[in-house]
Amino acid sequence: MVRLAVLLIGAQAVRRQWPWFASLGALWILVGALVFIDASSGAIGIATDVLGALFAVEGVIVLASAWASTPGSRSAMAWRGIAFVVFGLLIADVLVDHGLSDSILFGLAFLVDGALRIASAYVVRFERWAMAVAGACVEVVLAGLILADWPWPYRFVIPYCMSVALAASGLTLIRLGVQLRAIPPGGSVTELPMFRARPWHSRGGVPAPAEEGAGEGEVLTLHVWTPTGAIDSPIPRPVVNRYIAAVDRSGAVSTGHAALELAPDVYISLYPAIDIDHTPDDFARLLRAGTENDVPGRWNESHEIEVQRWRPPDRRVRFRRFNANALRRFWEDYREDTTYNLTSRSCSTATSLALECALEGSLGRRHPWRAFFALLVDPYVWLAAMLRHRGATMAWTPGLVLDYARALRQVVEQRPSRRRTRRRAPLRSRWRRSGAAP
Repeated sequence: MVRLAVLLIGAQAVRRQWPWFASLGALWILVGALVFIDASSGAIGIATDVLGALFAVEGVIVLASAWASTPGSRSAMAWRGIAFVVFGLLIADVLVDHGLSDSILFGLAFLVDGALRIASAYVVRFERWAMAVAGACVEVVLAGLILADWPWPYRFVIPYCMSVALAASGLTLIRLGVQLRAIPPGGSVTELPMFRARPWHSRGGVPAPAEEGAGEGEVLTLHVWTPTGAIDSPIPRPVVNRYIAAVDRSGAVSTGHAALELAPDVYISLYPAIDIDHTPDDFARLLRAGTENDVPGRWNESHEIEVQRWRPPDRRVRFRRFNANALRRFWEDYREDTTYNLTSRSCSTATSLALECALEGSLGRRHPWRAFFALLVDPYVWLAAMLRHRGATMAWTPGLVLDYARALRQVVEQRPSRRRTRRRAPLRSRWRRSGAAP
C-alpha cells in the first residue's frame, strides 16, 4: 500500500523527502511496539482503542461518501465502509468480549490466504516461488496458533496482529527512504529495488513523468475482454471465470485479453504470434512463469483492427488524468521485445505496467505529504494495493487488471469530487432543513 501511494505521488515529489520517510518508518515501528506492550501489560490502554476508532471513523466517512456517489460505485463503497467500521470496532473490542469471534475470523483469513498463496506459487512457479511458499507456510502456522488459542489468548490476537502490521509497514518505509536517497533526478520510483521484486521479462527502464499537464484533452482507455466475454456459451464458474479462465461447452479454455489505448499512436496489445492451444490438459503447464513457456508474440496494430479480427471488448475503463509523455516513452522501449509468456509477460502484464507508468506522479506534486496521508486512509488505495500484490505475486489476468484499473480510477480521478462531497454534505443538510435550494 505504501508502494502504491508513493507511485501515485511520484519520484520527483518524494525524492528529497527520503529522511522523513525513514523517520516515519521508525515512528510506526515504535507505535507497533507500544500496541504490543499495551496488549501484554495494559501499560497504555488507549493505544488499541484509538487505532480502532480511526478505522471506524474512516468507515463512517466512506459510508457518507457512498450516499452521494454514483449508483455504479455506491454498493462497493458502502460495503468497504461497513468493513472499516466493523474492523475498527473489533480492534477496540467493542463488538465481542475477549476477542473470541474476531480472533477466529483472523485465524480463518490467515489460513485461507496462506493456502491460496501456496497453491498459486506452486502452479505459477514465478522467480523465487519457493520463498513465497515458505512465507505462506509461516502464515498457515500462525493461523493454526491463533485458532488453537496458544501461545496467545484470543483477546491478544488483534493487538498483536496490528503491532506486527505496523512494524512491517515501518520497515517498508525505512527501506523506501533509503532507496529514494539513491534515485537519480528524472528517475522513476518503479526503478527502485522494492518495485522490482518480481522482474518481468525485458521490463526495461521506466521513464519518470514529464511536465505536469501532459495528457490534457486525451483519453487513456483500458479495453478488457473478460474470459466469459471472449468465448460463447461458457460453463458457469463465478470466481474462476472472472479471474482465471473460462471453459466453453466444447472444452476450449479462454483466459481473456487486455489492451491499453492512447489514440492515435499507442495501442498496447500483446498476443502470441501463433495461437496457444489452451486445452485443459496443457493449461496447468502453460501457467508456469519460467522461460520454457516463452513463445514469439506480436503487437496488435490498433483497436479497430483487433475488433475486426475478433470481437469488441465487454469492459472499458477510461482515464483523463495521466501522463501521456511518460506512457509514450515507456511504449517505445517496451515494444522492442515481442516475447510472450502467459504468466510472466502477457497482455495483462504489459497493460498493468503501462498503466502504472502513465499514472505515476498523478497526485501530490505540490503537497506530497498531504497526499501521502490522504492515500493511506483511502479504502480504494487499500483495494488497489491488494490487487496489485495479487497480480505481482501470482499472475496478472484481465479480471485483475480490470479491477485494479477501476480502483485506481477512483483514487486518481474521483478523489477531488469525493472531497467536495464530504465538505458540502453539512451545507446540503442545512439547506434541506431550512427549505432552501442548494
